[in-house]
Amino acid sequence: MRDINQRRLRYFHAVYTHGKIRTAADYLNTDSSVITRQIGLLEQEIGFKLFERRPRGVAPTEVAKSLLEYYCKNREARAEFEADVRALNEMRRGSIHIATASTFVAPLMDVFNQFHRQCPNVSLNIEEIFEPNKIIRQILDDILHIGIIHLCPERPDIQLYASVPLPLYMLVSKEHPLAQKQKVTLKEAMSSSLSLPASGVSRELVQSACRTEKIALPPCIFESDSTVARKKFAYDGLGAVFMSIFSAREEIKKGKLIALEIDHPFFQSAKLSLVVRRGKPLLPATHQLLKSLHRGLSIFTHKAEVSDHSLIRSGEEN
Repeated sequence: MRDINQRRLRYFHAVYTHGKIRTAADYLNTDSSVITRQIGLLEQEIGFKLFERRPRGVAPTEVAKSLLEYYCKNREARAEFEADVRALNEMRRGSIHIATASTFVAPLMDVFNQFHRQCPNVSLNIEEIFEPNKIIRQILDDILHIGIIHLCPERPDIQLYASVPLPLYMLVSKEHPLAQKQKVTLKEAMSSSLSLPASGVSRELVQSACRTEKIALPPCIFESDSTVARKKFAYDGLGAVFMSIFSAREEIKKGKLIALEIDHPFFQSAKLSLVVRRGKPLLPATHQLLKSLHRGLSIFTHKAEVSDHSLIRSGEEN
């Protein structure tokens, strides 16, 4: 069977409903000859007779009854599809999957809650994933729609939607030999015992900086993807970690950690970024959430700026 011409099905439906070609032609505001020709072409496509001529009109065959059922189901499916498209376009339904490190979820909850109030029928699935490279993989696999990551790698298949500065600092306890300094060189930073994540972009950044400056990377004596565990490693006086001030703001306020600026462009150029898959069509709700998150990222810049002065000083005074 050849593909069925959907326009001819409209002529078919009119004849089936009215029982006469002339009446169907009047209903469709066309000539009877047009109806007759279109029905004939439809019968050729299907390979069966659709109507039998009777003294007072036409009678549908068994095939015509099956074709009517097909036509009605198609119309219902199209109506449902058009309703779904309208709902998606008007942000009345949909699902958005997001991933970021646990550190960044709570500060952005005001953004997520406001979006939910605006689009109550659009579901948000927020997953906490520490490793930026894992987030990138899931975006490329179309598991995630949006990633919020610290230190975004440059990739042609990833679109950087927006970003704000979020530099990495060296975090140490008050008792650390370098704690009285405000800025340290990369060589000084590498003289400490270190804790690094087991994998990910932040570890790669430290390794790249050391390669660039031809500085030996000391053995990592504590590896963990847990931000909480690595911060405890530092404030227990066992060594240093590399994080944004925002990620350790409470520990810095309480004087448990001191944030030291690292005098190297790699660490100062780090950013918190909103990323999506390049070329992926995004629904209006996803665009709306991205715009809201873009505005919401300012909270990290603001708190980081405050931290550079009052939080570090607070740590030194405790």
